[in-house]
Formats: sequence, C-alpha cells, structure tokens
Amino acid sequence: MESKLKSLQQDVLEKIKRVDNPSTLESLWLSVFATSGSFTTLSKEIKTVSNEEKPKIGKLINSVKKELEKAFTDKKKSLIVFYSSPWFDVTIPGEKPALGHLHPQTHVLYELLDIFKSLGFQAADGPEIETDWYNFGSLNFPNDHPARDTQQSLHIDTKGSTNPGEILLRTQTSAMQVRVMEGTPPPIRVIVPGKAFRYEAVDASHGFEFWQLEGFAVDRNITLSDLFGTITTVLKKIMGEKTKLRFACTNFPFVEPGVDTYMQCTVCKGMGCSFCKNSGWSEIMPAGMIHPNVLKSAKIDPKMWRGFAFAIGLSRLVTLKYGMDDLRLLTMPDLRILNQF
Repeated sequence: MESKLKSLQQDVLEKIKRVDNPSTLESLWLSVFATSGSFTTLSKEIKTVSNEEKPKIGKLINSVKKELEKAFTDKKKSLIVFYSSPWFDVTIPGEKPALGHLHPQTHVLYELLDIFKSLGFQAADGPEIETDWYNFGSLNFPNDHPARDTQQSLHIDTKGSTNPGEILLRTQTSAMQVRVMEGTPPPIRVIVPGKAFRYEAVDASHGFEFWQLEGFAVDRNITLSDLFGTITTVLKKIMGEKTKLRFACTNFPFVEPGVDTYMQCTVCKGMGCSFCKNSGWSEIMPAGMIHPNVLKSAKIDPKMWRGFAFAIGLSRLVTLKYGMDDLRLLTMPDLRILNQF
C-alpha cells in the first residue's frame, strides 16, 4: 500500500502542474478527494493492512493528503491571480508614458522673464491678499475713485474687523510698487508677475481672475522715451519684429502722464473681431511715468528720482501670441487645446 500511495501522490502532483484553468483543477480535485475519488478509495484499504503496519501507513496517508491539499491550494491561488489580471504579451515592446508640458501661459512668462533679465530687471513676488493702502492708497487713488467701488474689488471682511473693506484680493500687481520701493533703495528695475482679481463680467477678453506682469524702474534721469523704448523692445521680442504698436494718452492715478499701449489684434489681423471689440487693436500694456505721490508713499524724493511703470496683461498677451480668440481657453481643462502648445 505504501508504494500505491507514493505512486498516486506523484501522479496527482504531475497532473496539477499541467492544469491551466480553474474548472479543470476543480474536476481533478473531485477525482482525488470525492467519496469515490482515487485517494479516498485507496485510504480505505488501510483496513487490510496488518496491525504492525497500520501506524506507519496512517502517517503516510496523512502526509500525502496534506501535500496534495497544499498543491491544490497553491495552484488555485496562481490561477486566480492569472485570470483576474489582464493578459498581455510580454514580448511586445513597452509603451513610454506620456510626458507633461508647460502651460502656454508659463511658456510666455518664462520668455518675458528672460527678456526683462537681459534689460537689467529683477523679478519679485508678493501677496494676492492685499491691504487697501498698498492696492489703492499708496498708488494715489482718491477715496472716491471708481476702482474702489465694491463692484470692481473683491473685499475680504475678517471676523471682528473694525475697518471693513481694508483687506481685499489685489486688483492689480501694481500693489507691489510701494512694497518693493520701501525695501529697496533706488536705482530699481523690477517686474512682478502674478494673478489679479476683479469683479468683472467674463467675456472673450476679460476674466475675474487673470495674470498681469507689473514692471517699474526708478532712477535719476528716466524719461518717457525710456518707457516707450522698453515697451517696444519687449513686445517686439515676444511677438515678433513686425508687431504693430500704437500709444494713446490715458489717465491712471499712479502715473503722470499715462499712456495705453495697443497692439494690432493677432486674431483678426486688424480687421476687427469679438476679441478686440471690432477695433482691430487690443489694449496690452497700460503704462506711464510714476506719479510723484507714489514715490512719496515709498519715502523716495521725487525731486531726485523719477521712474516709469507698466502692467502687461499677461493672459491677454498669451492669447494674442497664439492667435486664440477667447481668454477662457487658457483655463479650460481641455487637453485637446493645451496639447497644441
């Protein structure tokens, strides 16, 4: 009987190795351990063994049973893993994972940083939650200026505030002008890229959240010609030498005189479209000579120092550079759009 048990054990182990699906394994199990199975039937023959041999054969029966049960269990686990995982051909070359890329706005920002760096400007950063003083007061905005109206600014009323409206989301990166000048003695050449927030109706060329790039320079003999030269150099480097620009007089409390920079619309090539309000031109960089009162706010003597300032509408510049007809495309999570850049 000992030889029969060992022969059965070897035969069943070989069959288990060849099994390649769970149903076949189940059928093999029944043929071995069912009531009329080969192992069950052979085990009953222990009654015919002499009393001296029964302890030895009994131990062998238990040993064979344990080994066969373990072999069935291990095989079942391996088949479960195989059939629960998607099949694949290991000989097929692997696929490289898709790599991400910079957002078009980041591309343009990095280009601008390089351009301004070549002109001697340094980059600074500042808070998006700002005080009324730095956002308006230090920039020569009178208390009754329309830009202070709650329809233009997003105020943050802190709990228990004794002065409601004192804290707001900055409406312009110009809020960094006095902050930088307070900690940096002139001469100064600084740019400040960042987000600004205004309570505005969203359309193809406006948004309540947008990016600006503030820039200003303070030195002893700065003139309006220096400002025009800087604007022209920067925009032609970023947009191309054939870029058409024009300037118009305007009014901002923190500059005197103030100018508006217009660039021919790249969406319609100057023919007129919804993006440029059918004018053929898009306002891209309001600017001007820093008002003496702003210099005084930063404790800088306007009789000794002069400066110019400008604010690039960065989000609008990106859309014009790539010929987009809607500012909102920059913030849409549609990879079919962003993957083009």
